[in-house]
Formats: sequence, C-alpha cells, structure tokens
Amino acid sequence: MKSTKRRVRAVIDTNLYVSGFFATEGITYLLQELWVNGAFELAISEKILAEIDATLAKPHIRKKLHLNDADIEEIIGLIREKALIVTDDSYQTDAIKKDPDDNKFLACAMESKAHYLVSGDNHLLELKHFHGVQIVDAKSFVRLVSKNVQAHTTES
Repeated sequence: MKSTKRRVRAVIDTNLYVSGFFATEGITYLLQELWVNGAFELAISEKILAEIDATLAKPHIRKKLHLNDADIEEIIGLIREKALIVTDDSYQTDAIKKDPDDNKFLACAMESKAHYLVSGDNHLLELKHFHGVQIVDAKSFVRLVSKNVQAHTTES
C-alpha cells in the first residue's frame, strides 16, 4: 500500500546555508546533504533567496569560499531548482520584535505549510513553535530526518 504521508518540509535560515557551503563535515554539511539527496523538501521565499545571495556576495565570504559571480549564480540556481519557492506575499508576521528581519522565515514556513523551521538564531529558537511549525536547531533536525530516512530504508 502506498503511503500518502507528505514528505517533511522545512525552511532553513540563511546562516545554516552559508555554514553548509563552508563545511566538509559536521551538522551543517549533513543538513545540506540530506536536502540535496531529497531526504526533506526545502521551502524558501524570494526574500530568503535574496538574503542568501547578498550573504554569499559579501567580500569576506566570497574570499573564504573562493566564489565568483558565476558560482553564486549557480548556488542560487540550484536552490531554485530543488526547492519549493513560495511567493512571500500571503503571510506577514511581526512575531520577532528584537530582530524583525527573522520574520521572513516564519512567514515562509507558514505559507509553505512547513513542518519545521531550522535555525541557529535564538530569536527563532525561543519560540519553539509558531502556528503549527516546530522551530528546531540543525542538530535536532538532522537527527530527526536521518531517523526518517533509516526507517524508510528499513521499510523498503
């Protein structure tokens, strides 16, 4: 019997993307690998994509990662190709008062009906839940998704 259960969908904050590009091992590396290999569905908005683009274009990041314009364009293209992109205009929130820029992650999670928002940002992590979305750190999310992958592999 075919399962009708929807694949885990998550929104990931910008710092975790950039950390994942630096990493050759560890949690952010595993997070990127799980996404690229289809273990979960990534949801992203145009505002988040713009922030990733701007972050990767910062001179110190470009230098450390040895990135040129074409590399950044390729990374953004990969994300666009493999992620669920939401329009970023159906939901707005001001739940995070201390760092209003973080609200775009909550709005994307709500619009995409994500199960998880994965972050290292304390402003987001302090919420724990937001309108049905669990807010977790990368280590917890990698552990959860890895267990799901193992369970699915065992069932097959």
